[in-house]
Amino acid sequence: MSVLTRSLLIPGVLSGLLLLSACGDPEPRQRREFIDFLQTRILDRKGAHVPRLSGNQKEAFGPYVKDYAIIADFATDPDLARSLATMKRLSSLHSLADVMAHREDIVAFQNLVSEDRRGNEQRLNAAEAARAELKQPDDLKPVFDKVYQRDVTEVAERARQAARVFDAFTAAALRISDFVASNKGRLELTGSMITAHDEKTLADLQPLLNDLNTQSKAVLELHSMVQAAGIDD
Repeated sequence: MSVLTRSLLIPGVLSGLLLLSACGDPEPRQRREFIDFLQTRILDRKGAHVPRLSGNQKEAFGPYVKDYAIIADFATDPDLARSLATMKRLSSLHSLADVMAHREDIVAFQNLVSEDRRGNEQRLNAAEAARAELKQPDDLKPVFDKVYQRDVTEVAERARQAARVFDAFTAAALRISDFVASNKGRLELTGSMITAHDEKTLADLQPLLNDLNTQSKAVLELHSMVQAAGIDD
């Protein structure tokens, strides 16, 4: 009886060991799933994008949901759609008459650019501070860093570049708008044509027109870049 009792206890001990193994640290699996997500759902796809996590993904990634939130929180910009819509309107201005007719929109967009610039820098600073606190395993860190570089660092820099383009355009548009408004008796607008009634007015107007044309081209190029990057999808 003693021998039989011992033999019956052995399977119970083994099953307990197996149970302990199955209920061990889930971190390696969570890390592998998170790395796979970063690689296949973000890095392997064209364009800057930050997918929202499903409930199942949040559960699967465990503590790394907080790591991903650093990138996702930066990408959450409630004013982005408004900025893109305004940029499209600006890129559709084809003449000085259009600029004059939309002066209020240009002023509003100038203010919007300033607000968005501050918001962009605040989100970037928050992301940088949170990232500095991370202590990631060696296999995760390089993949996470690539995603961060593309969808945070590079996006922030593009936003700065866009702000510079918009600032230059709005400044040029408002300068020429003010000049035309203050010289109504010396200038005549007919469709896309503007006629100066004297040489001095023409000489003063020409550099303003040249500057506006240059900045308008920059806005069109920026709009094309945004479309190519899929940012306004």
